[in-house]
Amino acid sequence: MDDLTLLTVFALGSCAVILLAQRLTTIQKAKRLPLPPGPKTTWLGGSQLPQTYHWLTYARWKDTFGDIIYIYAFGNPIIVLNTAEAANQLLDKRGDIYSSRPLRTMVGELMGWDWLFSGMPYGPWWRRHRTIFQKYFHINMSSDYHPGQILETHTMLRNLLVSPNNFNHHIRRTAAAIVLKIAYGHIVADEGDSYVALAEAAMRTSAHAGFFGTYLVDYIPILKYVPSWMPGASFKRKAREWRRLSREMLESQFEIVKQKMAKGTAVSCVATKELENWIDSDGDADQEELIKNISAIIYGGASAFITDAGSLLTFKFIAGADTTVSAIGSFFLAMVLYPDVQRKARDELDRVLGDNRLPSFADKSSLPYISCIVWECLRWNPVAPMGLAHYVTEDDEYNGYRIPKGSTVLPNIWAILHDEHTYPNPLEFHPERFEDQEKNRLAGVNEYPSAFGFGRRICPGRWLAYDSIWIVVASVLSVYKITAATDYKGTLILPSPEYTPGLISHPKPFKCRIFPRSEAAAALIRQTEA
Repeated sequence: MDDLTLLTVFALGSCAVILLAQRLTTIQKAKRLPLPPGPKTTWLGGSQLPQTYHWLTYARWKDTFGDIIYIYAFGNPIIVLNTAEAANQLLDKRGDIYSSRPLRTMVGELMGWDWLFSGMPYGPWWRRHRTIFQKYFHINMSSDYHPGQILETHTMLRNLLVSPNNFNHHIRRTAAAIVLKIAYGHIVADEGDSYVALAEAAMRTSAHAGFFGTYLVDYIPILKYVPSWMPGASFKRKAREWRRLSREMLESQFEIVKQKMAKGTAVSCVATKELENWIDSDGDADQEELIKNISAIIYGGASAFITDAGSLLTFKFIAGADTTVSAIGSFFLAMVLYPDVQRKARDELDRVLGDNRLPSFADKSSLPYISCIVWECLRWNPVAPMGLAHYVTEDDEYNGYRIPKGSTVLPNIWAILHDEHTYPNPLEFHPERFEDQEKNRLAGVNEYPSAFGFGRRICPGRWLAYDSIWIVVASVLSVYKITAATDYKGTLILPSPEYTPGLISHPKPFKCRIFPRSEAAAALIRQTEA
């Protein structure tokens, strides 16, 4: 071994020793520090946890307890991060110990959602999932999906022309159609698609059970052994019923793809490409399971997301269907409540497109205000207000406080994106806040990390999600006008900007009027059918 090699080995070894010593010093120091402030725990061990709209309660608690809050519930230490600074310092810069996920007994074990890699602990099995997923959804692959996104958006434009009052259904169909074609080559029916109905039913159960602490078994895992017939064990009966949905969602389309491949009728998609690679390489059963998981995740939670992103459960649907639906729903609601924003967007579209064509992704750089609207939709009411839960694997210290090993760490994305110092008048829908990109960069405003998660668990499907929302916003505003509905007297009915509780937050149902801007716009819509 030459002198240069010896010197290199010695230098690397010295660095490793120094880093280890620093880490041990941090751990020892942390054990002597106080815990972050937080609400007192009663003798029952958990009555202080909010029951609904957790993000709003935690945001209010910030005024009392500060940027980070400590909660101890039934033996579970929980750390809530209410600021971007805290989230970035811990989840981004210390990703080596903050990138795992806590185990969630109800959703993962009992309900059968253990196949979602967004909820998997940090380790080799998770890395194998993410490696395959990123192969199809990194930023350089985005343009491959543009034709399909435009095709399904044009279908949405035609559907709105026929039944504008059914806009929520059209939003859902569009989001599902994009990701199901990518995952399975599945063409979504205009009405009554059986797989979409199955997946939505399955995801509704996960959204209900998804918040940590909804069921006592999350705090006390040994309760999973309680017989389902016992009083108080209704969670076991629900889990058994809900498990059937999650497993069917995982298995059904995958089996159809395999059958079509055997007949030679399969459409090229992620599932077929990976199965062909697996067959050619004589892969093991684990690899087939991984491919099955990835295919289902693209629909159920491509960011899983929703995304990896950071929350109270094990997954989120960023870049999957459900979160895209939420963001586009926010867009329609905002256009009703803020007509000046809609007017400014239409003026920009008219300058770039004229009145003889629909937008394409090639127009994105010429339509900066449309991009600002998309960012504001993601900020105004985040799709997953509490993101996904992180899990700290070693004792740590932050700002003089101890972060105990084994803590569930929750970034309050809603509070971060409603910080009035960074986003003045945060409850208002104001896309202009994103117009000065240099000023925003200096102020620490960065729309992607907070909306799509943090660190190594940031949503890997964020580029697909963003593009799907962008082309819908640009296309709808280029040909449609969205206004408040009216009652029988012609009085405007302004909806309230109210959102549902739960892991994925949607606008509560509201009515609006959607109609073509002109005869020329209606003609453009009809031309897309050719």
